[in-house]
Amino acid sequence: MKKGGAELPKDVVRRLDGLAASILKDVKPTAEETKAAKRMINEVMGRLKKATPKNVEIILAGSVARGTNVRGNSDIDIFLLFPRSMSKEAIEKKGLQIGKSIINPKRNEKYSVKYAEHPYTRIAFIDAGINTDIVPAYKIKDAKDMGTAVDRTQLHNRFVNDNMKEAQRDNVRVLKTFFKSHHIYGAEARIEGFSGYLCELLVYHYGSFNNVVLELSRLRLPTAIDVLSGERMTGNGKDTDNLVKRFSKGFIVIDPTDSNRNVAASVSEESLARAILISRNLVANPSRGAFFAKGFSDLNASAKIGKMAKEMGVVPYVLYFKLPDIAEDITWQQLKKLGGRIEESLAANGFGQMMTLNSISGRDGLIIFFVREQTLSATVVRGPSVSMGMSVEGFLKAHKSAIGISLMGDRICAIEKPKYATQKELIWSFISDKKVVLPSTLDRKAAKFYIGKLPEPIGKMAYQAYSEKMSI
Repeated sequence: MKKGGAELPKDVVRRLDGLAASILKDVKPTAEETKAAKRMINEVMGRLKKATPKNVEIILAGSVARGTNVRGNSDIDIFLLFPRSMSKEAIEKKGLQIGKSIINPKRNEKYSVKYAEHPYTRIAFIDAGINTDIVPAYKIKDAKDMGTAVDRTQLHNRFVNDNMKEAQRDNVRVLKTFFKSHHIYGAEARIEGFSGYLCELLVYHYGSFNNVVLELSRLRLPTAIDVLSGERMTGNGKDTDNLVKRFSKGFIVIDPTDSNRNVAASVSEESLARAILISRNLVANPSRGAFFAKGFSDLNASAKIGKMAKEMGVVPYVLYFKLPDIAEDITWQQLKKLGGRIEESLAANGFGQMMTLNSISGRDGLIIFFVREQTLSATVVRGPSVSMGMSVEGFLKAHKSAIGISLMGDRICAIEKPKYATQKELIWSFISDKKVVLPSTLDRKAAKFYIGKLPEPIGKMAYQAYSEKMSI
């Protein structure tokens, strides 16, 4: 039974149930995949037990541990839970040491060090096609005892495994697939969408996939969900207003393991709006066509970008960067930051601009501007009346490089050439002008600039970003 609101019509329930069952057959891990994951878990756990001190607890975490993983995503998260008495530096060092020590190079295994709040080890079991993250954390029983952000994962595991029914776990798999198809699954900076844990909490709170999409389809902001009490607050009541003020968000899902955390904090306004719209479409038409976003083919992507740009009356301007081998969240935020600065500069200098997109593939990063082709001419800047002597002197000093000085009635005027005559000049100035400070990970020496017709690899990245943006 759904919590709050009217029931779905029976024919819609029947169609949604049939659709969810059909999707589940496609996305639930096969018996073979599950068996292979269990073998790998047992193998890694066995190695870790030999390499880990007895005062460190080893636990399986993530969606595999909670039974909500989707087919083809059986990567393993294992946490090493250290005593709270150890320093953060000590558990980081020991965690990396343990992770590296269990590698068997003769069996085609490799490790790399990844970074979240602190470093952890990722082991690639290449022959098995499975990655395993070995993450150090503190062993805690309550969120108030946290020493690092990742410590709460063990609490999330416990809540989901203690409270979710098997059928609900399958519903989570369907919800994840729905959101992923529409590019809003994942809390990372590139997506700003719904995390796996948030999907689990929504299904737990509302009871099923059907109820989640129904509630999203008619969501009104602000809305706050207290998962632990089962209460949902909406509208401008006192309790809701207090929560909105406290969390600075209009959509709030309070973590049942930590009342001071909004699990939906990562969901951007655009991702939430997309969730509302796609849910509304699915309730109105329960079908695979509504469940999955429009697909796209990157065949002849550059030509497709060119055709689209011509239809919209814009030109693609693309800044390319070779990115360092660091966390994508960092490079994405820096691409976004630079794109925003250039957007502001385009507007401030009088240039029309339709949209800006970012794209990352491996170590290739793009900022894509779709701009209206235009050239700016000189402008007349009106100054003060000639009777205002001091002000006139100041105006003349400020415009000493003007094309010319004139009068309009009794007011002094300057004819100024534009700082940038074209968008190309303005955008490229961010790369060519060394006085412009770029975000730390973006190397101007490794930057390239493309206008109009794009090389096919660049066109594919740009077209995928465009297709995801325009997939409603």
